[in-house]
Amino acid sequence: MTLSKLTCGVIYTDTFSDYLAKIHREQYEDHPQQILTLEYIRYASGTLKGKAWWQLIWMPEDAAPDFRCFQIGAVPVHIPKGAQHGLRERCLDYQGGKVIVSP
Repeated sequence: MTLSKLTCGVIYTDTFSDYLAKIHREQYEDHPQQILTLEYIRYASGTLKGKAWWQLIWMPEDAAPDFRCFQIGAVPVHIPKGAQHGLRERCLDYQGGKVIVSP
């Protein structure tokens, strides 16, 4: 397994990069002039403390600031500020058909 790290501190494996490339390849034509956006929330308090969720959505390229856009493998990805903070120094992996976020 190969690990890579974005300048914002998000770490990802080659298998996550391959998964992202597959999603991009399958959906890109249906989303012209849009960029994949990785959203992530990890609850720090309350009844949901310790729980987290993530999703990939498509958003207009011109709505994603350049300084929040990165390359994961060959795929351009927008990672909003909150997701960057939640994923900083965490590793995105893809195993058994699921995305795994590890500390």
